[in-house]
Amino acid sequence: MKRLAAMAALKLSLYLRGRADDGVFVRYSRLISPDVTPEEVAACPTEPAEIFFDAPVLAARYQKLVDLCDSDSIALTAIQLSMLAGMDARTLSLLQEVFGQRTGAVTIEAAARIACPGLESIDSMPRLRRAFGRVELLLQAEPETEGFLRTPFAVDGRLASWLCGDDRPAFSLRHVCTLFRPESGPAPSFCRLRAEIERAAALLSGGEGFSLLHVSGEKTSGRRFFVCETARLLGHEVLFVPYAAISEHNRLLAGPWRRVLRELLLTDRLLCLCGIEQEAEDRSGILPAQLRLIERDLAPFGRPAFLTTGENVRVIPFVSCFVHSVPIRPCSLRESETLWHALANSRLGSDEGLPARELAGKMSLTAGQIARILDLLARAQPQGPWDAKEIFRLCYQVLDDGRYQNIRFVEKAYRWEDLELEPCQKETLQAICAQVEHQSQVLDDWGLRGKYPYGRCVSALFSGPPGTGKTMAAQVLASVLGLELYKVDLSQVVDKYIGETEKRLRDVFDRAEKSNMILFFDEADALLGKRSEVKEAKDKYANTEVAYLLQRMEEYSGIVLMATNLAANIDSAFVRRFRYHVPFTLPGRELRLRLWRSALPPTVPQEGINFDYLAERFELPGSQIKNIALNACYRAAADGGVLTMRHLVETVFLERQKEGKVMLAGEFGEYGNLLYDLLERRRPPQE
Repeated sequence: MKRLAAMAALKLSLYLRGRADDGVFVRYSRLISPDVTPEEVAACPTEPAEIFFDAPVLAARYQKLVDLCDSDSIALTAIQLSMLAGMDARTLSLLQEVFGQRTGAVTIEAAARIACPGLESIDSMPRLRRAFGRVELLLQAEPETEGFLRTPFAVDGRLASWLCGDDRPAFSLRHVCTLFRPESGPAPSFCRLRAEIERAAALLSGGEGFSLLHVSGEKTSGRRFFVCETARLLGHEVLFVPYAAISEHNRLLAGPWRRVLRELLLTDRLLCLCGIEQEAEDRSGILPAQLRLIERDLAPFGRPAFLTTGENVRVIPFVSCFVHSVPIRPCSLRESETLWHALANSRLGSDEGLPARELAGKMSLTAGQIARILDLLARAQPQGPWDAKEIFRLCYQVLDDGRYQNIRFVEKAYRWEDLELEPCQKETLQAICAQVEHQSQVLDDWGLRGKYPYGRCVSALFSGPPGTGKTMAAQVLASVLGLELYKVDLSQVVDKYIGETEKRLRDVFDRAEKSNMILFFDEADALLGKRSEVKEAKDKYANTEVAYLLQRMEEYSGIVLMATNLAANIDSAFVRRFRYHVPFTLPGRELRLRLWRSALPPTVPQEGINFDYLAERFELPGSQIKNIALNACYRAAADGGVLTMRHLVETVFLERQKEGKVMLAGEFGEYGNLLYDLLERRRPPQE
């Protein structure tokens, strides 16, 4: 770099001879000399091979700059001046003093006067404009403030480091971009996208000029992997630049974007702009305008570029170049199972004992998410054996990125043995579990997936009076299946504004579908009310909400449980779409007997408890039986520590009174006398 800086110093000294007083030469004696002659400057070598005769790399790279500048002497002088300014910051002060600049800077005007001292006429403006265009990217011209003649060039040292053989991106981009080199590792043995990758590489290599490969899909679905493998086949390095890092409100920032373009100009790398997303309310056409800007700036390089975007971003309608679009679809169950095996072998060293089929059947995960889960598993339990429940726990941890705002996690506190139901009800719940467990076998192994593109949702309606076990049954299903249970918060979903309820429902279903969680709608009749005849505007929009929920349930591939106390209020179209309907009725005598014995196990100190009497006399749902048993135990603990029939009878009386049902002592039969003390204590005082 010293040789280029020396050439700039010689040219500057010759230009100033006769134009600057002796004081200038004295003040900047280390930069310029009054003794430089035209013959000395003319004798300087101009060919890169002559300038860097002892440094082939420097010679080759400077030759590239000469070619990019089309051997323009003004443009090359601007580059040489920037080298001089990079070596000695006083250069900028000198230029400010000599050319009357408000701030010292390397400009195309200064370069033109130094390179061609007689170039003073306005007739040379086109030549100066061409020279500026040749170096504005190389020298990172700042936004024009006084016209291109006085636009400052950035002195950031990137050209100097590149000339010396440093191929790393500019220091200012160190936190923005990453570099992929094809020789960094072999291609993975399993790749479901192999055929599509080979086709993309063939299309890009077979064409001439600028083209785009548009890879769309959700995050961690394999978009970056697709780009890397395509670049590997093309034999090119790829510069990955997150779109969010060089844009603001979906608009490209001029500074970072131009530095990225300079990297492409200096190398033969391919650019990949990552993670371009369509903003929800972008009705102003910002993104299409930015896509056209990207095409305009990249087209002169004449090589392919990559875009990775969200699923809803469209590119082809907004650009004129060739675009090959590749949507990365979610893995099928079989592909997901294969992916679990392949990544387990690479991350864990073995897939033996890994419940890959169960994981693939219950979780809809991307390749990146599976890799992340296995990395966590390798750290926590590298040797195995691996418990399916532990892996599912890791799955939900990886998926929980704050997306679940309208749903609330429900702890799975119950198992099959805790659930006391009639045999027909338990049989239906077991059928629900069987459908989830054997979904892969029926749909994939038996070839039925193509015949049932819709309606694969495992849906069940739980109806019945309060306290009969609907929520408990949902928890049991979640526990048996090893899936998380989330209750939909209707207060956060239902909205008085038109269209907002549908938006929030869509968000709930879209996010839930990724993790195959169990969605539980309690008090579902608030959403599933019967559609009515349209008499007012509000009737039309209320019907729209119901119709949308019908449609979304039809498309959903996960598990939806809905509970209601008022089944008669639910639209009949909903009932038809439920795969299962489990009516929860008040338990009969035999079931109530089991519930009482379950609620008061032998571990509770008790004396003279008549379970047959309790089951026969009081027609109570399971939840009330549990509440009465628990409250009676507390009364017994405060009254000597032994549970008796008096505690239970008093608690039944108070429970019924809480509901507004007044019972007389005679209704308690043989144990009615046990209530006299309680009634006496609660009698109002006489005046």
